[in-house]
Amino acid sequence: MAERSRRRLWWLVGGAAALVVAVGAVGVVGVREATADPGTGMLRLAHLSPNTPAVDMYATGPDLPLTKVAAGVAYRAVSPYLTEPAGTYRIQGRPAGAPESAPPLFDVAVDVPAGSAQTATFVDIGPNGATQAQVLDDETAPAATGTGALRIVQAAAEVGPVDVTGTDPTGDSPPVPLARTLFYGSATPYATVPAKPWELRVTSRSGKSSSVEVPVTSTSVATLVVTRGADGGLATQLVADAASAAPTPAPAPGAPAPTPSTAPRTAESSVPPVAPGTQAPPQPSTAETTTSAPPAPKAPTPPAGGIGAGLGGLSHAGLASGGIWDTISGWFSDDPTDGVPDAVKMPLAIATAPPPGGPHPTSLSIPAINLDVDDPVDLRVDYRGALQVPTDFSKVGWFSSSAVPGDPGSSVMVGHVDTRRGPAVFGALDDLKPGDLIEVGRSDGGTARFGVDSVETFAKDGLPTERVYGPTTTPTLRLMTCGGPFDDATLNYRDNIVVFATPR
Repeated sequence: MAERSRRRLWWLVGGAAALVVAVGAVGVVGVREATADPGTGMLRLAHLSPNTPAVDMYATGPDLPLTKVAAGVAYRAVSPYLTEPAGTYRIQGRPAGAPESAPPLFDVAVDVPAGSAQTATFVDIGPNGATQAQVLDDETAPAATGTGALRIVQAAAEVGPVDVTGTDPTGDSPPVPLARTLFYGSATPYATVPAKPWELRVTSRSGKSSSVEVPVTSTSVATLVVTRGADGGLATQLVADAASAAPTPAPAPGAPAPTPSTAPRTAESSVPPVAPGTQAPPQPSTAETTTSAPPAPKAPTPPAGGIGAGLGGLSHAGLASGGIWDTISGWFSDDPTDGVPDAVKMPLAIATAPPPGGPHPTSLSIPAINLDVDDPVDLRVDYRGALQVPTDFSKVGWFSSSAVPGDPGSSVMVGHVDTRRGPAVFGALDDLKPGDLIEVGRSDGGTARFGVDSVETFAKDGLPTERVYGPTTTPTLRLMTCGGPFDDATLNYRDNIVVFATPR
């Protein structure tokens, strides 16, 4: 408990210290080192409401009593991350200096899945300009070597939509349009740019403009927050997101080594050594070797361990299904988030930066459990070495380093089993039976069809990495979620459920 108290105190002191930078300069907000505990998630707060005075932020949730976590937070402030057990947290804001018993200015519930990182923002876009909470998903996987990931958050109210363009001062790279017509209270997806200093020009439709130099470093992930300065002009600040705020831990003893590349070898690399004084036998040309070789299965570097994909809404005999149970349980529940409205997702603008190329899954349909979802989100390996999970409990995610469904290799898709209130997208995954049909739509217009071979349960620390992520010479599909007993101490399921499927 002493360590948890120190973490909360650090946030209390650091939360009010976020740097606000005027037009023409950028300051990077300090972010505390995050823990690599697999049962935790990260949450920070951003005060983006110019009409709301400075507030004291309170939080309560699993193993966290109502605690003042940041004092005197004013418009433009972004707190460091708070790392706590996965679960649902109640966030309240009271006027700075007001007692804990004072009515909150805002009061919302935020779900924090294991391994996720989120920013809870407060913006003036509710009815009649009221303050409303919006949650923004933060990237937990580093950008590729030699590049950085950058997104824009529009927090400058009453200046109209803004455009943001990145320019390489050296002229080596073409201009990058990072945002177009970005309205207050919305954000862009992350854009990938070469690691180098960039000049970002922010212009509003009301005629205001600002230029700022952003040093994008290799593998960095950051957010440029555009706000309204004290003089009414535009101000900016750069904040490091979770992937850059938390160090990548060293591989655990016994963790699988990165999988070697399976790209076809050239004729030169296939030539056996020749003894001195002898003539090498004729070898096929490189073109002959590569054209005759079969397509190589995609072999990703396997993530470490299992996934955390549930909050325990099904852990008590499946009763958390809404209706009369919600009413009855509310009479006896000590859950501080009961009856508290959920924070909504911050809307994302369409990025004008070029999207990654190549085919990808566009839908998942499983008729046996009445599942039909579109637009799977891309998942990567996060800063802990674990596979990300979707932060939207209604979404399915695709491990983008695995095979495209229908191509040779193992394709991995992940979804949550439940929320705190009941089933999520993969809530009925363990009801599947051998032979059940699974269909995955593809961006190239095709449909990959699979049949279930088996549905198996593994302890998270005993997940068979090779079976799930290992290369295969034919198309295979693995669907993953949480299962088994729910551990009230860690607020996480102990097992993972894996569906193994092959083409039909």
